[in-house]
Amino acid sequence: MLVGDSLFELVPPHPLEGLKVVNAGFGGATAANVYASIESSVVLSALKANPPARAVIQVGTNDSKVGVDPFAVAEKTMAICSLLRNVGTESVVFAIPPIEEKKTAFRSASVATAINDATRQACLRSGVPFVDPYVAIRGSNDVTEDGIHLARGATLALVDAIRAA
Repeated sequence: MLVGDSLFELVPPHPLEGLKVVNAGFGGATAANVYASIESSVVLSALKANPPARAVIQVGTNDSKVGVDPFAVAEKTMAICSLLRNVGTESVVFAIPPIEEKKTAFRSASVATAINDATRQACLRSGVPFVDPYVAIRGSNDVTEDGIHLARGATLALVDAIRAA
């Protein structure tokens, strides 16, 4: 199960052929939005009735604005993991991708980095695997199309990491 925002929503299905994947990514979602969605009685009941073996969680991109508390985002990510653990689903948390500020005025690269750092530490404390699918492309040019949404190379890195998870 893919849990996150538009970065997961936009993952093309054909590279994931052969995997049973429920894509629960939805555009514009913050960590709090994702938590509220999973916590809803309808979704939680469906998950309890048919729990996925593993959930790949990537949240925080839409939280990466100046003034956002990275530790609150990390805590909400861990709360998502807890909800999923309670239905028998193993979680793997992915880092959010680099933000290219020159292409967007709506997100902050430094806040995104702080969210990743806080989330990595929270995962370490909780024993939840943390993976950075973008480690090989961080610092390169044209990781995104618009400062947030992934360019082709970054999408391929994300798909490879999903397949490996």
